[in-house]
Amino acid sequence: MIIDCHNHVLATALPPGHDRFVREMRAPGHRRAGRLPAYRPATDEDWAGLEGDLDPIDPGTLVDDHVSAGVDRATVLAVAPSTYTTYGERGTIDLGRVTDVDGPLEVAKSNDYIASLTRQHPELIGMSAVNPKFRGVEWARDELTRAVGELGLQGLKLYPMYDHYAPADRDLAFPIYERAVELGIGVMVHMGTSSAKDTVLDYGRPGALDEVARHFPDLPLLVCHAGFPWVDECLAMVARHDNTYLDISMFATKSTQRQLYDFLLRAQQLGCPLSRICWGTDYPGGGKPAVLLPKLALVNDVADPGAPISRLDVANMVGGNWARFAGLTDWSEQETLEQLEEWEPRWRDS
Repeated sequence: MIIDCHNHVLATALPPGHDRFVREMRAPGHRRAGRLPAYRPATDEDWAGLEGDLDPIDPGTLVDDHVSAGVDRATVLAVAPSTYTTYGERGTIDLGRVTDVDGPLEVAKSNDYIASLTRQHPELIGMSAVNPKFRGVEWARDELTRAVGELGLQGLKLYPMYDHYAPADRDLAFPIYERAVELGIGVMVHMGTSSAKDTVLDYGRPGALDEVARHFPDLPLLVCHAGFPWVDECLAMVARHDNTYLDISMFATKSTQRQLYDFLLRAQQLGCPLSRICWGTDYPGGGKPAVLLPKLALVNDVADPGAPISRLDVANMVGGNWARFAGLTDWSEQETLEQLEEWEPRWRDS
């Protein structure tokens, strides 16, 4: 079973903050491609023709894009609610009304929207999100309990740099980790940079999770995006703690296949085992699984003579490692090895 551990779906804020946030996130890619001016701020006229960026991410399209590329399951991440940033009411929101969640649209229902999608689409695995600054720490702890116990979500995603709190804050963050330990779930944390301007860059450094990993040795903790651009810092931190993992979502998008191979060698050089590296896309902003899955699955196409990445390690990186992090019990090593063998000719042909 191949699992994409990092995907986004629906919308991430109510308008007009939704539009501002999406434009800030997408602008660097459009500038690189020449669709937006590189030497001055883009105007509304410059954005004409790019309105599709603002459309909610359709869950059916997400599933189709994954299944057609050989991916069995896709993890969809809730976005934590907030109301105090320049993006207004931010959080997973069902602007297109594709879920069965009734009532007015509210960012406080972020976890309900994600849970609804997992009921509609068995290919999706849902992760909850909470924010201790939204309605307080106790609300966040109770909401996490509800999301896991009642809604059936698999774990937790935190966004400290987006929500303006330090990931190792003992008053705000530690109580959330404590509840996660009690619930027996893993916690993914956004780490690395962001092109969204109203974020706290210093809260994206992977080393900030070192104190969390030391204080909560029984908590499965995953660094998203390999902490890019602080990748070595991420690898060093994960190497230190047996309870930590990382995913390569967005980092793999920004890397060539050879750079990805060198990253895997560098991980081993720094003592970070490949058994704690997970494949993810950061769909849709990170790209399509049809491109990103072969980049890792066929990484030995660019390997140095005599220094390949073992097929077993590849199989685990595209599914088994995240399954272990998230507590999934239906992942099969042998089935995934056979699946890779079956799909390799198709990925090369495409």
